[in-house]
Amino acid sequence: MANDLKRQLEIARFERALEVTESIARNRALLTTTELARINTILVGNDNDPWRQGTVTITLPSGKTETLALIADPKVTAREKLHRATELSEQGAMIDAAVDIYAGLVLGHVFADANRRTAVCAAHYFLRRYDVPLSGLALHELGLGDLREEGQTAALRQTINQMVEFAKRRNQKT
Repeated sequence: MANDLKRQLEIARFERALEVTESIARNRALLTTTELARINTILVGNDNDPWRQGTVTITLPSGKTETLALIADPKVTAREKLHRATELSEQGAMIDAAVDIYAGLVLGHVFADANRRTAVCAAHYFLRRYDVPLSGLALHELGLGDLREEGQTAALRQTINQMVEFAKRRNQKT
C-alpha cells in the first residue's frame, strides 16, 4: 500500500514537471539550468539544492553498480548539455537534440536524485518546443538499457524516431 501511494505521488510530480516543461516550450522560452533545477525540485518534492555535490554510486538497469566521480560544477555541465541540444534543435535536428540531452543528463548524473525523470522532461521540452508530436509520458515509459553500453544511445534514437513517425501518422488520420 505504501509503495502504491509513493508511486502515485511520483507520477503526480512527474505530470506536474511535464506541465512546467510544456509551458516553457509553448512560450518559446529557453530551457536554462535554473528551469532544469526547478523541474528536478518538482520531481523530487523538496526545496533542497538539487545539484549533485559529491561522488555517487548508482545501480544501472543491468543490475551493475557504478561509482561516479565528483563533478567540478554540475551546473556548468548541465549548461553545456543544454547549449548543445539547443544548437542541434536550431539546426533542425530536434530528435537528435532530445536524445543528446537525455543521454547527457542521465550519464552526467548532475542531480542528487531524479536524473532520468529530469532528462525525460528536458528531452520532452526540445520535442515540444519544435513541434515534434511525442508524449512525455511515452518517453518516460521507454524501457532503456544502460546508455554506457555501445549501441544503446543509437537504439534510443531509433526508438524515438519510430515513436515520432507513429505519432505523426496517427495525427494525420485524425
